[in-house]
Amino acid sequence: MLQLARRVHHYLMLTRTEEGWNQFQKLLRVFSDQKTFKRIKFNSHLTRNDGWNNRSLPASNRNVNAPYRLYDYPDPKTGKMQKGRISQINDLEPYLVLSLHLNPAPPGHSGGMGAVLAPGWQTFNLLRKISLKQAPASAFYKTPWASDWLSTEPGWSKLQAARADAWVYMNGFWCNKSGTAPWYAKPRGFRHNLFQWRYADGDGWEKKAVRERKSSGPYSMVYSKWKPEGAFWEREQAKPEYWRREAPVSGSGISYGGDNHLAANELMRFIQYGVRMQVPEKRANNKLGPILDPFVSTYTLPTYTNAVVAFLEVGHLNIWRDRRMVIDQREQVAISLAVGIYSLFTGLEIKKPGYGPYLPRGRKLDFAKYENLPQGNYFKIVDR
Repeated sequence: MLQLARRVHHYLMLTRTEEGWNQFQKLLRVFSDQKTFKRIKFNSHLTRNDGWNNRSLPASNRNVNAPYRLYDYPDPKTGKMQKGRISQINDLEPYLVLSLHLNPAPPGHSGGMGAVLAPGWQTFNLLRKISLKQAPASAFYKTPWASDWLSTEPGWSKLQAARADAWVYMNGFWCNKSGTAPWYAKPRGFRHNLFQWRYADGDGWEKKAVRERKSSGPYSMVYSKWKPEGAFWEREQAKPEYWRREAPVSGSGISYGGDNHLAANELMRFIQYGVRMQVPEKRANNKLGPILDPFVSTYTLPTYTNAVVAFLEVGHLNIWRDRRMVIDQREQVAISLAVGIYSLFTGLEIKKPGYGPYLPRGRKLDFAKYENLPQGNYFKIVDR
């Protein structure tokens, strides 16, 4: 994935020079018959530029995983907090984050690609109400999320898995299978306090969290006393998070999951369309794995990043067809993603009919609505 990310970065950075822009327009013409293309200069960044093998550290070294940590962490020598990848990403104040991922497929799975999504407050609050018997379990199964929720605990239903995720999101612990109390053997932490950003609670929150475990408030382990108080919970209940993670997107075919779902789905369509346009032997429907239903859980990156997040499960490591696409068509996948990102910012008239079952919509994503909030530009206000 690092090699693929480097190539996407390379193509996006072409837009910053006149010579590079001329090259980038040639790529756009593979996808579009537009006579002219709006000039954009992308400021692209990689969260890392090397892999585990480049660092020459033994597995026993306490810092071997430092570049890959999502959360902030103390330096083992000095004790000073170091920024993890989420804090580093938020420092860049991006409008769009592309995350590329590969996982093994379970037995019997034929592979493909899917969006990785985290719901927002509206869905998790419904699950909280179900825990408190303030809403029926059937209300969860009426949501568009229910069938795709990731369940990792053997024998748990989709509802039980989702309810556990809701309490991880709210007070940092899984709940038990019945959803009535915290499962203290499954701590995940008050995650919004594990980053250096404006939504973290103030100094001394750790002691307060211990002191108020049975009181009313955001640290309560008594479910009926838990309250969404503080800057992070104001963020979660505000419009931008609804737009990013929950809302249907009018005219796009995206009925839930917000702009995160829209961006991820559109970029997968660009991969499907673009690889087939560039590699004739991949044009048959069965030559590339399909776009799958989303993977849904309380994932960190799409929740705690102040950006539209296109989190892609690009394929599956143990599926030959997926693996060959990522390796053999790496360049074509990278070009397709770069052109798709351009389209999300400007729109693009796609050549039709194309090949295969997926056609990109070529619609510009509405970033402007995030820029004009009473408190400022959503993408720029994330720092402390």
